[in-house]
Amino acid sequence: MSGAQLQSGNLGAIIAGAILLGLGSVVCMMLSLFIANLRQSAKAQEFAAQARREARQRLDASRAQDLRPLLDAAATQADGSKAIRLDIRLPHEAVRVFAIEEELRELLAKVTAYAASVMRAGTTLQVSAHAEGEQAVIHWRDLDAVDARPLLARFFDSTHASAAAASAKACERIADHHGGRIYSAPHGDGVLGLTLRLPLLRA
Repeated sequence: MSGAQLQSGNLGAIIAGAILLGLGSVVCMMLSLFIANLRQSAKAQEFAAQARREARQRLDASRAQDLRPLLDAAATQADGSKAIRLDIRLPHEAVRVFAIEEELRELLAKVTAYAASVMRAGTTLQVSAHAEGEQAVIHWRDLDAVDARPLLARFFDSTHASAAAASAKACERIADHHGGRIYSAPHGDGVLGLTLRLPLLRA
């Protein structure tokens, strides 16, 4: 065999080896992607199963709740501070929602505590509840506010200290879990306050 033939054979072997190495790299990369996809799919299924379990747990823990006694209880707790006065306005008929009582109590307590921390001593926090269409509505407002956007309505501002911000996030999360929302909104005279809307439970 001539030298040229040997060189040609070696070159062919080198090229074949390079091709095999390239194919091997591609196969390894595809295998890695396949394994990664399997892991992501398994995690997604795990998260979905966890979400279903949590939804079932929340459903099992939920009961028909009349907002009126819950608001009365929140007002009684707030009266202990004597920092602000409360004007609770509730309808004669029940305002019912399907909810977890402990979470609603937590939300109402956090809003009342925030109001007491930002309103001037001796001022009045008005709390009203009523049914509006397919929603149960609670509204908080500072009756002595001189600003169209008082501190009470700034509960969800991002400039708050960490404790107040955490309370606001917790209230938003609880409202969202119950299919509702809590936000700054005017009422009556146009002064901004806080409004909670939840799906109304019809008898």
